Amino acid sequence: MRLLAVVLLLAQEGLPAVPPPMAADEEPSAAACTFAAVLRGAACLYEAASGPAEARDNSRAAAEAGQRACAVEARRDEGLRKDCEKAVAEASLSPRCALSSRLADGQGRLTPQAQACAELLRQAVSRTSRAASLSLGCCSCLAEARCSVASSQCKRELADLMPGAALRSCLQKSCQDACSFAAPARAQEPQPELPPEDARHPSKI
Repeated sequence: MRLLAVVLLLAQEGLPAVPPPMAADEEPSAAACTFAAVLRGAACLYEAASGPAEARDNSRAAAEAGQRACAVEARRDEGLRKDCEKAVAEASLSPRCALSSRLADGQGRLTPQAQACAELLRQAVSRTSRAASLSLGCCSCLAEARCSVASSQCKRELADLMPGAALRSCLQKSCQDACSFAAPARAQEPQPELPPEDARHPSKI
């Protein structure tokens, strides 16, 4: 028995040590989607694990992310910022965001279930970005030219590149340079009709 015990002890000592289990990497990868990444238009992966959550918590997280993006994209225009915040608030309460499964994990990584919600927020923020980058100078010029369309309406319509009849009328009259991205093409002047070929080249008798 002693010999057997010695053999077993030696055999155990000769076995390689088992390494301790490695801790899981909880840091977001460089390609992980977060609300901030999606709202600035970055390409990313929805890699976080799904799990249960409260719908109101998801709505709150979506609204807060949208509000932060609105403050940046509105470029200090209070009217645009308020319109953007209203749009993201409506999006955050929609069925796409008010889910019973979580949108993000503790590290801020978005789950696959968050994709529809993040896209809805991105559309609202992108609209504000377009309005800030394209519309401000144009609408300011039109206001100075006494266009009857209110500045807030001008910004909204130009953000969607869909000016209404009143705004199109203003664009035809004023600010072609500042509003070149949205100004309707001017109708070409009709060319004078040429006389018939026989009239231009009468035959000699």
